[in-house]
Amino acid sequence: MTSPIDHRSQNRHRQVLILLWASALLLVLMAWGHVYMLASESRAREISVAERDLSNLTRLSQEHAVRTMRSADQVIRFVQSRYQELGSKLDLAALTRQGVIDVEIFNQVGIIDANGIYAFSNRPITSRLDLSDREHFKVHVNHDSGQLFVSKPVVGRATGKWSIQLSRRINKPDGSFGGVVVLSIDPTYFNDFYGELNMGPGGLIALYGLDGVARVRRVGNQTEYGTDASNSVVFQQLVKQQPSGTYNQRSVVDGVERLFFFRSATQYGLVAIAGVDMDFLMVNHNKSMQALYLQASFVSLLVLALAGILTWYLHQLRRDAQARRTIQLQIQERQQQLDAVFDISPDGFVSFDQNRCVKFVNPAFGQMTGLGTLTLEGMAEDDFSAWLSNLCLPTSRFTGLRAMRRKMESDAGEAVEIMELKDAGHRILQVQLRLSESSTVSQILHVRDVTHETEVESIKSEFLATAAHELRTPMASIFGFSEVLLTQATDEESQKEFLGIIHNQSKLMVEILNELLDLARIEARRGKDFKFDRVCLQDLLADLIKAYQCPAGRTAPEFDAPTAPIYLFADTGKLRQALLNVLSNAYKYSPGGGAVRIMLQLSVNPSTNQEQVAIHVADHGMGMTPEQAQKVCVRFYRADTSGRVPGSGLGMAITKEIVEHHKGHISIISAPGEGTQVSINLPTYMEGMAWLN
Repeated sequence: MTSPIDHRSQNRHRQVLILLWASALLLVLMAWGHVYMLASESRAREISVAERDLSNLTRLSQEHAVRTMRSADQVIRFVQSRYQELGSKLDLAALTRQGVIDVEIFNQVGIIDANGIYAFSNRPITSRLDLSDREHFKVHVNHDSGQLFVSKPVVGRATGKWSIQLSRRINKPDGSFGGVVVLSIDPTYFNDFYGELNMGPGGLIALYGLDGVARVRRVGNQTEYGTDASNSVVFQQLVKQQPSGTYNQRSVVDGVERLFFFRSATQYGLVAIAGVDMDFLMVNHNKSMQALYLQASFVSLLVLALAGILTWYLHQLRRDAQARRTIQLQIQERQQQLDAVFDISPDGFVSFDQNRCVKFVNPAFGQMTGLGTLTLEGMAEDDFSAWLSNLCLPTSRFTGLRAMRRKMESDAGEAVEIMELKDAGHRILQVQLRLSESSTVSQILHVRDVTHETEVESIKSEFLATAAHELRTPMASIFGFSEVLLTQATDEESQKEFLGIIHNQSKLMVEILNELLDLARIEARRGKDFKFDRVCLQDLLADLIKAYQCPAGRTAPEFDAPTAPIYLFADTGKLRQALLNVLSNAYKYSPGGGAVRIMLQLSVNPSTNQEQVAIHVADHGMGMTPEQAQKVCVRFYRADTSGRVPGSGLGMAITKEIVEHHKGHISIISAPGEGTQVSINLPTYMEGMAWLN
């Protein structure tokens, strides 16, 4: 589980990293934002310069077109007036020779009569030309607009060359249609002019009609005539809304993206357009931007690399700090564990510093010695040795720490002593000295309370002595009478008597051995061989009473039990054995007769608030004193020491073990000469009693 300190440390580390990377990203964004701003400014600057240049070029192109058209219109008007004045006497060739008509600009000037026949021309006409289907003728037939008409580029039938036809209507004196004056302009005139202007490899300069058809269109070194661009935005919207302007689009003719500028010459139905290829326009801009992008990328990588290095460094610092803290926590945890071990240890510990003064005393040592409020810290080892020695009995004193060290040095082994305290319940303590190589601890005194172990050893010795005594008595009879039978001649009656004694004593030994084995098995297995199940107590006791063989002249026990069945969670065989021991004792210790009675009584255990049943087995025998009743369940204890009542003294000890493994207890009420009541108290059956196993 993460501690609050570790959690706060993690939060601080996370906040620092977030701030670090947020700053790094902010710097990167600022760098790229500055590059974007410079790029936008550079692009805007390039476009602004290009728009200015294109504006000037279109102005020049427009003015050139207007002057050309005006000059052509003047020639047309002159020819119109001369034709209306001279009629068929008009000599256009002479006007050409006189220089009135500039053949370098105007390919041909002529008159188309009312029937559409090319009647007059400044150039020789070799055949009859019908031009009635031409647009520049048909536009004037039905009405007089009074305007100069400029046609789309067509291949002239008279010259066989591309030409732009300009025409005006000729009216008769009565106002009816009298023909058309037509002038052909060679479009190469405009192309040559546009060729003098450097528009770049993909640049465009053109003269369009308002119908979207190019009169002449030059892209790079390529010249086109009659190209239809009516779907372009400039003809669909811009020219109709404003006389001049700029726009950017991918050309509907060749698909090249260009920046365009246009100017209209509405009096002639023309618009001058100039456009520069965006790729060509942005060459210098793109080069400078590539340099800026490279610089921004380098700065970004540098910032991110520095952020990464700082992150790694902070991670290393945090890992080192965590390692140090982990070590500190491990040391602290180990110290706490040692403190806990010393605090809860049943053994006593006293440590001494390098000056051999008491440094630490654990609680167990104080409890063993009855230390009370006395403080031993800082006491020199000689004073401590004298203090501890004064607590001991004169016959079992503590020899002192110096003596124990000398013993260790001389024997090259462990120094262990046994001492007995005169106070504190006459405890028997085992004292052992351990030397330490620590810089803060010189030696540790380990003290164990071996009082219980000593008592257990004494009990074992007493038990073995008692068992040997109990077995020796029948064994002596068996040995003695068998020796008599083997060494002396006896009559048949005596032999029978002796064999009967041997048989009875052997039976007694078998009973003692069986009971010892039962007791040892119960203690060793701790109830693991008990097979618990739901048992009806009334049925168990009824079966026991039925199978029990009463002594001669005695009646069966009286049985008083509730009619409602009482259930226990028990091992049937073991519980039957315990009840049989109590029942047989009731008959055995009432040799004078009297009724033996078995009663069942339900009650509630006040400590567990659980229902329990008491099995009372009462007799009217010899009885016992309270002191004797307390020792009934002690192994080999027999209240009757006369030897008249047979027995091993183990039956009630076995019964006590069986009852306790059933989570019950035994209580005895007895008085000398009045009889005894042995009560076995057991919890009744309830769901979930598997805990008995």
